[in-house]
Amino acid sequence: MKKRSRVLIRIKRTIITLIILAALGAVFYFGYYQFQLPADQYGVIFTKLNGWDPAVVEPSSFRIELEGLIPLNLRMEKFVLVPVTKRISASGTLPSSEIYSMYLENNPDFSFSYVFDITYTVKPSSLPFLITEEFLRSDTYSDWLIDFESVLTADASSLLQKKADDEEYLKKISYNYHLMEKDLLNVLAAEYDFIDFVRFTPVEVTFPDMSLYAEGKRQYFEMEKYHNDVQQSALKETSRRMIEESAKIELLEKYGALFTKYPQLINYYAIYSSDGKKLLPSIELPELEN
Repeated sequence: MKKRSRVLIRIKRTIITLIILAALGAVFYFGYYQFQLPADQYGVIFTKLNGWDPAVVEPSSFRIELEGLIPLNLRMEKFVLVPVTKRISASGTLPSSEIYSMYLENNPDFSFSYVFDITYTVKPSSLPFLITEEFLRSDTYSDWLIDFESVLTADASSLLQKKADDEEYLKKISYNYHLMEKDLLNVLAAEYDFIDFVRFTPVEVTFPDMSLYAEGKRQYFEMEKYHNDVQQSALKETSRRMIEESAKIELLEKYGALFTKYPQLINYYAIYSSDGKKLLPSIELPELEN
């Protein structure tokens, strides 16, 4: 009996040990093996109990997640984060260039273009933010990159267009492309802190002749000043004539009232006007519209 009891005790111990080992194996599988990611792959864990985990699962990291033992409670979004290179073209025209071009021979073109390759990668630490705020998912990551690159193109064009008002700045860019590289990277880094911008490589830069643009601008404003001076002179002459004629009309109205009251003065005026001395001023009456 004692021998049988010892055997039963050993069997129970063995079963308990196996159960413990199985539990430990389950914890190991669901808590470690499941989250062991290859190089360049990162994950963000979601559980039905706690939502999205702010801690990113990094490649070859050791992690225990007991919530993974609950069936269908845990899932993980996985992302391969490698540097992406995108060719971006930004173009535009200098301010009022079409007008200034009309004052120059052959109507020169004052458009500009800036083609560059930009290499970037999503920061792993930003994945929880992008998932919760931008609704990024592993199956929409490619489309998200396409949309983001469209935004980069728009921002680059916007920056160039703003800088187009600064002629001195554009002159510097035409000789030093890295100036635009530095400014653009600063703007993008401040705007998109979830992106690591690795490299910026100018491919093709086309800028107009800034001295020719300045000449067209100078001629335009000189012509505008001339037209303005002519108009001002004409307005002054017109105003002077209107004042003079108004004074003459006012004087004639007074003579008319005087002749009405004293008709005999008309004969007196006729006598003195016959010797070439006119008592009344000459006046140009305005044309009346029918």
